[in-house]
Amino acid sequence: MPASTPYTRFQTTLEEVMKRLKLSQEERTHFAEPQFIHKTDILVKRDNGKEEHFPAFRVQFNNARGPFKGGIRFHPEADEDEVKALAALMSIKTAVVNIPFGGGKGGVQCNPKELSKSELQEVSRAYVRAMVDNIGPDIDCPAPDVNTNPAIMAWMRDEYEKETRTYSPAVITGKPVSYGGSIGRDKATARGGFFILQDLMDREALDPEELKVAIQGFGNAGANMAQFLHNAGYTVVALSDSQGGIYAEEGIDPIRIEKYKRKTGQVAGEYCSGSVCDTERMKLDGIQHVTNEQLLELECDILIPAALDNVITAKNAEKIQAKYILELANGPTTPEADEILEKKGVMIIPDVLANAGGVTVSYFEWTQGRSGGMWPAERVDAELKRYILDGYKAVRREARRQNMTYRQAAFSVGIKRMLDAMRVRGWV
Repeated sequence: MPASTPYTRFQTTLEEVMKRLKLSQEERTHFAEPQFIHKTDILVKRDNGKEEHFPAFRVQFNNARGPFKGGIRFHPEADEDEVKALAALMSIKTAVVNIPFGGGKGGVQCNPKELSKSELQEVSRAYVRAMVDNIGPDIDCPAPDVNTNPAIMAWMRDEYEKETRTYSPAVITGKPVSYGGSIGRDKATARGGFFILQDLMDREALDPEELKVAIQGFGNAGANMAQFLHNAGYTVVALSDSQGGIYAEEGIDPIRIEKYKRKTGQVAGEYCSGSVCDTERMKLDGIQHVTNEQLLELECDILIPAALDNVITAKNAEKIQAKYILELANGPTTPEADEILEKKGVMIIPDVLANAGGVTVSYFEWTQGRSGGMWPAERVDAELKRYILDGYKAVRREARRQNMTYRQAAFSVGIKRMLDAMRVRGWV
């Protein structure tokens, strides 16, 4: 059996849903492969004067509904297959929340932790120079992703404007607010997921104060989600980062954890220095050290994977005790795990819906960039809630009507909306 990759995992769900929808062979071909794959090596001069090549990608999956849209990640393992899978998922995601974008994704194979600020800037600008003919406000609008941030987006916008001699605030989203960004973009991914979770818990007639939550990943999305949940009365019992995590049956204050994380660089920073922990103090505070793998299997009501893909698999799905899984990470659950969890009666809010808040507010930023306006925080929040809950309702309705899981239903809603646009354009 061939090894599972991010793209083959995407295709497994896609094939299941296309079969259920009885798509024709011609319709299927539009979902088989991306429309365009741009690959190149970017040449960067390091601070020591040596030149280095970094593989760079931009995958444009489908633009039937509007310009390609998707982040750019800087990561040593960013490769064509991963970027392709993420571009495909973005096409579904933008259609699920019904914003006028297609799906794309970019990547540079580098370790940003080994680059100085000037080298990072050069990689960012070199990427734009390499892709300048394939991006633009009406063609493809990149955004931040893993290891990229508003400062990098600002460099990229500036480089694009230099290369094209245009004023283009809408070419890139996720920029600093002072340079054409949108208020609320930094917390949008978590905020969208929070709106869905609140609606779901209301419908299930569950009281947040009686619910325990474990969050794997304490980056932007995980840390913001922990704060939203804590403030709403949920008990956050476990948090982790790449170095491991902590668990407390009585609950953890994520605001305190964030303060120590900022100071020490790790979630367990209040109790540990590197791998050496003050076990007496931990015992006193009812805190246990857990690995990322153990966190997924803890006793809790809601599990939120907010870090890496491929963490819930056939190996550990049986041991997961949560009743609800909200996927803030991209692709955290494999198709094999999906099957096991469905049999166990676990409800999964899939990534293509749960983490769509980020791209939704990116759409608001793009709109503001094109109109020259600036939305206040209240408007951003209200519009995000409207778009994300409309997407959630569409998925919930489809799941009920077609007797599908929420992941299958999200793919079904996305595929149907993309096909509608393709028919209008005469592609099928």
